[in-house]
Amino acid sequence: MILLELARERGLEPKWAASTHGGEYHSACPECGGRDRFFIQPNRIMSKCVGYYCCRQCNKHGDALQFCIDFLKLSFELAAQRIGVTLPDRSYRVSSPAQVRKPQGLVPQSVKAPPKIWVNKAKAFVDWASKNIMEQPDVLKYLANRGIPLEAVERYKIGWNPQDVQRRLGDWGLEVDGEKQLFLAKGLVVPTIESNGDVMRIKIRRHDYKDGDTLPKYMAVSGSMSGLNIIGSTNRKMLLVVESELDAYAVHSVAGDVAFAIAVGSNIKNPDNVADHYAKASQHLLICYDNDKAGSAMLAKWQRLYAHAKAYPTPMGKDIGEAIALGLDVRQWIIDG
Repeated sequence: MILLELARERGLEPKWAASTHGGEYHSACPECGGRDRFFIQPNRIMSKCVGYYCCRQCNKHGDALQFCIDFLKLSFELAAQRIGVTLPDRSYRVSSPAQVRKPQGLVPQSVKAPPKIWVNKAKAFVDWASKNIMEQPDVLKYLANRGIPLEAVERYKIGWNPQDVQRRLGDWGLEVDGEKQLFLAKGLVVPTIESNGDVMRIKIRRHDYKDGDTLPKYMAVSGSMSGLNIIGSTNRKMLLVVESELDAYAVHSVAGDVAFAIAVGSNIKNPDNVADHYAKASQHLLICYDNDKAGSAMLAKWQRLYAHAKAYPTPMGKDIGEAIALGLDVRQWIIDG
């Protein structure tokens, strides 16, 4: 648990959040100041030492050695001594706060679909949640204000889960992992549904989320299909890359005849093999990044990967949903792009 000790020495207060890689802890980020998107996996085995960290906001990442170099300002030799390892090379980076680490190319990961049992369970849950949302006028008003009216709510089967629920992994066709349960959080249910009606992914926007929570605002249900969400007909000439599924649905509901969308879900996610194919093939690739530091990192990544990617933030607000609430005619904005 050396990396936890190093984090506390730096002034961080990591709190246990999950059992991933032998334990995951969340804290503020010592690089960008983000309050809860920095995670530490102190027991994760790396190539040269034990311990891994990453910020989901600014993408600062590395192992225990790199933590010593970046945040404790130790030399390579002192960093190695500090964590008790002997290394023959000096391959670690010494970075400045303004430096942005750029990925050296991309090998897209293949999309992996969930098992059939999961698909059936997910469809039943989505159908149930889509009925529940009709009894939530405040939630429907929130969605309408961010560009998803009732017709779109019904079309995309957006739903509402009224309480936190846990289910056995085996009941959903997933491999049993000790005492771990499949968690369905209370909140807005945002599914990804194939043209044949199969539910491939479920994300839930947690109703009880607060700044500083150890759990994220958006949680993917265990077993959901890997990769990014592609929404709309892929034969359109214009592809808009946005961060959230809700923004993608808002775009598609008014401009599905001229564009389709890819929802990244997190600025640190890389395109999978399917998203990579359509990004390369698109005639117009617009990166509709959020107007914040994390959004800028997302834009930089996509422009490094695709030379024809064009920066296209909303002219007002933090993101598409907020811009619509402020009065943006999103269809005309897309056509202008």
